[in-house]
This record gives sequence, C-alpha cells and structure tokens, in this order.
Amino acid sequence: MPKNQGGSGDRRSRNDFRLEPKEKQALKLAEIRETLVAAGYDTTDKQAAVLGVGRSTAWWLLNHDKRAGPSAKVIKRILLSPQIPKGVRLKVEQYVEDKIRGRYGHSKQRTQRFGDQFHIGHRDLKPKH
Repeated sequence: MPKNQGGSGDRRSRNDFRLEPKEKQALKLAEIRETLVAAGYDTTDKQAAVLGVGRSTAWWLLNHDKRAGPSAKVIKRILLSPQIPKGVRLKVEQYVEDKIRGRYGHSKQRTQRFGDQFHIGHRDLKPKH
C-alpha cells in the first residue's frame, strides 16, 4: 500500500477542493465566527457591536444555516466598522474575494454585481458608498 493513503497522515485542509461551493461558504463564515470568539467576542451582543451590525443580523450571519451568505450591504457595514479586529477583517476580506471569484457557486452575473459594490486593490477592500 502506498504511503499516506487512508492513514491518519492523510489530512484534508478546510479548503478541500472536493467541498461543495456552499460548504466552502459555510466554512468561511464559521472561520469568521471562530476568529471573533478567539478575539474575546463570544456573545451575539459583543459580536454585533464589533461588526457594526444589529444583534439579529450578527446572529443570522454567524449561526444560521449557511445556504445564503450575507449581502454586500451587510459586508460593507462590517468592513466600515472601526472596531473590527484585524484578524476578523482579514477573514471578511477573504470571504469577499472568494465570493467575487465565484468560489461559493453563485452565477457570474451575481458575483459581478456583488463585486461592483467594492473597490479592490492592493490587498485592501474598500466598500463603495
């Protein structure tokens, strides 16, 4: 038997190419939540405050069934929040880049419309107002 087949050393990354697009989206949103918790924002109230969104929006974004991701409007509010920790901002920016590249299974037209909401340049995403 060849080495690393089926053994414990054959670990898969969270970005496994075999995942369905919606599973990838759910994993990225879970990473955002995990990063918030690791930074000390372990309640919905704290998460909403630091993300700059309402409590129900924060709960929906971080805890619901992830078949539909957040709108560009919600993402823009989060990116404009002055209190967002650097690690959380990075995860949100990665989410935006992945969505624009179509990694979450959305149509080309839908990803274009989403991407049109952001200025993208030099590793920094800026929401269009």
